[in-house]
Amino acid sequence: MTQQEIIKLLEGHEQAHVEKFASYCVRLLNEVDKQKNTLKNPWMKHKSPRELADLFKRVAVDGLVFDGVHITLQSTGISYDYIAYKNKMLLSYPESLIDMALVYKDDQFSFKKESGRVEYSHSFGNPFQQKEADVIGGYCVIRNKRGEFITLLSKEDIEKHRKAAKTDFIWKQWFKEMALKTVIKKACKQHFDDIYQNIEENDNENYAPENPQSLPIDHKSNIDAITSIEKLKEYWSKNRGLGKEFDRYVTVRREQIKSETQSIQ
Repeated sequence: MTQQEIIKLLEGHEQAHVEKFASYCVRLLNEVDKQKNTLKNPWMKHKSPRELADLFKRVAVDGLVFDGVHITLQSTGISYDYIAYKNKMLLSYPESLIDMALVYKDDQFSFKKESGRVEYSHSFGNPFQQKEADVIGGYCVIRNKRGEFITLLSKEDIEKHRKAAKTDFIWKQWFKEMALKTVIKKACKQHFDDIYQNIEENDNENYAPENPQSLPIDHKSNIDAITSIEKLKEYWSKNRGLGKEFDRYVTVRREQIKSETQSIQ
């Protein structure tokens, strides 16, 4: 696969956007894990130029740029961050005012909605020592000509979304960003589903709602990090007896590893 092959398949689209996407794809294909001296993204070897061009088109239909920063390609599909969700809102409603944040245990947060107007107050308790363990929830406020909307999610709601993710490594590396994405994604689904249908369809390929929801995050994260059947068996043996949800997710991960191994061969 070469950059020029992708560019040729996307003739007629914005040249600068196409070149950025093609360069990103080639970088993903060739990126090496220096510690292991192996490809970081072995699944990219099985993506044809035409398949990648089709993914670009799925994003472009919403007027967004597949830039490899706010919209990225994972082994499980197209991934949007919270900035991409904001950008789509601003393309559809340029006058929109969007505010979102996570709320921590030492913060003071209150809100009310009166006659269609949202009023809220968020005082940060200790803004320079915010820890993942201290998050108690998040909110998103959107104001535009369609109205004023506030969406609230508890930490438990955010964790349910995390548990449904097919892989956990992005959450481990970028918890705050992924939690904010979860909040704005919920807000857009509730109040603007008519303009986010395509994005929802693309982004939801990264999630499996049937994943065990009562499994603790640390176990899910540890299981997702395992890349061989042997290591998975070892982890299961050390933690056997944790219940049906644990056993079920080990089985889910085993099938994922089998599929990943077959695609690399």
